[in-house]
Amino acid sequence: MAFSGVCLKVWKNPQLPGLAPEATVGQRNFADRLRPPIAQQPRDAALSTDTTNKAERFWSQERCEERKHNWLEHPTALACINLRRAGNPAEGLSAYWRRDFLQQPAPLALSLGCGFGLWERIALRDNLATRVEAYDLSEAAVVQARVYAAAEGLTDRVAYQAADINTLELPEARYDAIFGVSSLHHISALECLLENCRRALKPGGLMFVDEYVGPIRFQPSPRVVALINDLLRLLPERYRRSIYLNNDPRESYANTPLEWFEQTDPSEAVRSDAILPCLKQHFEVIDEKPYGGALLHMLLSGTAGNFDPSVDEDAALIRLLTFFDEQLELAGVISTDFTSVVARPRPAPTVA
Repeated sequence: MAFSGVCLKVWKNPQLPGLAPEATVGQRNFADRLRPPIAQQPRDAALSTDTTNKAERFWSQERCEERKHNWLEHPTALACINLRRAGNPAEGLSAYWRRDFLQQPAPLALSLGCGFGLWERIALRDNLATRVEAYDLSEAAVVQARVYAAAEGLTDRVAYQAADINTLELPEARYDAIFGVSSLHHISALECLLENCRRALKPGGLMFVDEYVGPIRFQPSPRVVALINDLLRLLPERYRRSIYLNNDPRESYANTPLEWFEQTDPSEAVRSDAILPCLKQHFEVIDEKPYGGALLHMLLSGTAGNFDPSVDEDAALIRLLTFFDEQLELAGVISTDFTSVVARPRPAPTVA
């Protein structure tokens, strides 16, 4: 099919209405350098006290100004994500998990890295769980999560606690479901945490993960950086105006300096590319739905709000960029940076 034909097909695709019901994943940065092999990471590689304090301070602040200006918040992009993940552009993450895995709500669920409590409120409202126990490093975020839960009449159904998830000890066979939604990429002690999660699930319990699993520290490879810049140069100026540049047009993309992470949030994407290998050590994956983002996450960072989902041309351009991202992924040119996974615990290792 000629390129013009592809554009027309994407433009008129009736499956993408441009609206999606949920935005449960926040904006992040990207990175380039790959981590050493998983075997080289110490099992107890928890964050240092100084590192933990920096991360706690960073995530104590609610960054509402970032909403709707990034790929994962844009309604048309979310519809495209939902189509890949759930097979239906109108079904968000909770609807997809409820439809396929939680027709009956989990009596007691665990939520890792709750932040300000958005995911727990969604899970309870949408009947994924009857009760939830949730943990986050930030005491300030936990306090605010309790306020939001109380405002929705959910206080008796969700318990929030502040704790470092890297060192969290979980009771054995306590939970019917465990959720890791946009949180595991902040964990350095993945092996220890996921082993604890395996033991903490009741028989028949499931682990639900929706995550950034791309390069550590959000550093795309030089090849991906070049592709992002190629696409950026093709966009008219009105689509390149960035809220992070006082609404000036963005001229190019470069990886965030590694020093920023050390100074601001050392937990950010600390071992993101080890999440799936570690998960598969302790769990059997029964459903995995990659949904892209290697190009669009950074391409549209700070600029996604320029694309009006109610304007046909703007929505079509988001769909076309999504199509390009997905086709390069399917061709093996780039890898997905985001995925949803459902997994069951592997049997406990036998002692000889």
